[in-house]
Parts: sequence; structure tokens; C-alpha cells
Amino acid sequence: MRGGMTRVVLLDLLVERPAFGQGGNAEIMAPFAPAECLLLTPQLANRDAYRSEWESNGITYRRIDTPESIVELNPDAVICSGSRANVSMWEPWMDDAAKVLQQAVSANIPVLGICFGHQLLCKTLGGEVQRSTDRMDLVSPLFSVGMDTLLSPIRTGLFTHQDQVTRLPPGARRIISTKHCENAGMRIAGKPVWGVQFHPEASRTVIEQAHADGDMNDAELAAFEADHDGEELLSAFAQLCMP
Repeated sequence: MRGGMTRVVLLDLLVERPAFGQGGNAEIMAPFAPAECLLLTPQLANRDAYRSEWESNGITYRRIDTPESIVELNPDAVICSGSRANVSMWEPWMDDAAKVLQQAVSANIPVLGICFGHQLLCKTLGGEVQRSTDRMDLVSPLFSVGMDTLLSPIRTGLFTHQDQVTRLPPGARRIISTKHCENAGMRIAGKPVWGVQFHPEASRTVIEQAHADGDMNDAELAAFEADHDGEELLSAFAQLCMP
């Protein structure tokens, strides 16, 4: 903590999508307020087209270059968002994103990987990610198969993905599963490190804005009509990160 201000490093990998990008980031950061959010965009060759600094609802946002060492930033948490890219189709920029996650895990900084972030986290730590034959867009019940303060209470998740974690990394414990995704949520044993295949940041506001923007079709909107436990998960994670 710096004078009461929590600092979160967020790998902002959906910056090109206003609703799921900035809207999703706002949902992720809301439980941390007041807080400082440092946005990393290693997927962008040039980020000049995007806002570099702004404030909203008690959060100050600032885009920075990916540092050589994440530890130098002294963050209270590191979060990796979803992405339109695929871990199963590796791109060079993912090396920098993976390094950030590896450094955070090694330093015992709390980490949350979301969808692509979950897959990248697992791949980085020695797991496997493969592309399924079908894309999944649905709100699904979650089945608790392990005990964990953060994940065990969560009962419903919103999924939109095709890649899946097919083998967890060494030291990871499967906490939640679904009928279509065995490794829907995991924790690294003994560390404050979690990954979830679903999207806790996909609030009703984010979903409806994505549809209004033309970034989601009518079928997808209908698939995401049911409520899910995303807000509860994000609040619980924020509480675990703050003293």
C-alpha cells in the first residue's frame, strides 16, 4: 500500500474492445477503489491511439511500458485479462506477458488470470493448453472439486472461449469444473495465484454495451442472459489483496 492507495498491474489485452476492454477493466478494478491501475499492453506495437492516463470512480489509470521486472513496480496484485488471441497460437508478444506472470508468481504477488489470462498463466507455469473443436459461449454452473477461500463459493460463470487448459501446471490444484471445461478454475498451492476460464468482469452493463457496439451478436447476447457470480469473485479477490 502507498498512502492508502492500492496498486494493481493489469495486463490489458482487450484494449481494442471498448466494452470488454475498458468496461471490463472498470469492473475488475471497482472493488479495489481507491486504487492505481498500471496498464500493460505488450500486444500493441504502438499504443498512441489509446488513452494514456485518466481517472474514473476512484481509480487512476496509467499505461506504461512492460518493465524488465514487475517487482520494481511493487504491486499489490497482478491481473491478466482475456484476449482475442489464443495461447494455442503463440505470438511473440506473449513472451513478455508470460514473463510478467512468472515474475509475479515467483515474488508471491497475488495473481488472477481471466480466460486467456488463465490459459497463459497455466502455460507459463508448465501446463498445457489446447484448442477445442467447438467454441463455448454460455453461462454455466460451476462444480467445486477442491477447497479454496476464493473459488469454492462461486457457483456460476460466464464463458466465451475455445482454447482450454488441458493439463494444469505442477503445484496447481483444480478447484472448479464444468461439464464442458474440466479445468475451469485453479489455484497454485501455497501461493495467492488463481486462474479462471470464465469472465467475472462480464457484467450485465458490459454485455449490453458490447451488443450495442456491434461487438456481440444477438445469439451471444441471448447466451449470456443468465446471471453469474463474477462480481462476488472480483470483490473476494480484491479483499484478499488488500490488508
